[in-house]
Amino acid sequence: MLQGISQKFRGGCLMLARDNAGALDFLGTAFVVHPQGYLLTAAHLVAETEGLRVVPTSSGGEFQPMSFDRVAAMAVSVARRDTAHDVALLKIDQALEISVPDDFLGSGENVLPGASLMSLGYAFGHEQIHTTLTVGGFAAAKIRSANDTQLILFDSMVHNGDIGGPLIHVTDGHVVGIISGRFEPAEVLSGSSNWERRSTPGTNISFAVDIDYGTALMRSEGLFEHE
Repeated sequence: MLQGISQKFRGGCLMLARDNAGALDFLGTAFVVHPQGYLLTAAHLVAETEGLRVVPTSSGGEFQPMSFDRVAAMAVSVARRDTAHDVALLKIDQALEISVPDDFLGSGENVLPGASLMSLGYAFGHEQIHTTLTVGGFAAAKIRSANDTQLILFDSMVHNGDIGGPLIHVTDGHVVGIISGRFEPAEVLSGSSNWERRSTPGTNISFAVDIDYGTALMRSEGLFEHE
């Protein structure tokens, strides 16, 4: 089951980067949510809006090079941003149609502790490893932060490059969260508006914000107007 879910979503995960005088500085992960070229990611990754790019990589099962010297980077703009809940909606600047699965956006409300989950992201993108990692785990708990953000805690250790990627409910194949980082209770529960998390070597628990905040941005952008 994990293999099928992984293949379903890997092609929609893109590296998020910023153009720096012709070179690309890796930021994290973004994932496609609409055929008109919209993606979701973590808002704190795109606090600076200039020069943003997304980079697709191979989603097949063949052995890949660790890194690529040349990549097909596409310019993106920030369409909507919810800094309180750390979610941003991006739009690829060039007009294109992207294939997306049917009925793939779920809700954190449907996740129960113990549910099988899967994260996708460019975990080691900062180390120039340009491949998506599929990591399985299970839901550890659901909590609300000090500013009432709905968080899904899960028992796998994400890395900085995973941030912005999708958290997927394995049973129904729905995206239920947007990965925010390693769970550090003092920072998350303090209500700090700074969503950039320090790595926390002592914990294997990570967290994602409920995908409902992402679908709210999509709705405000008019992407569900034909519902």
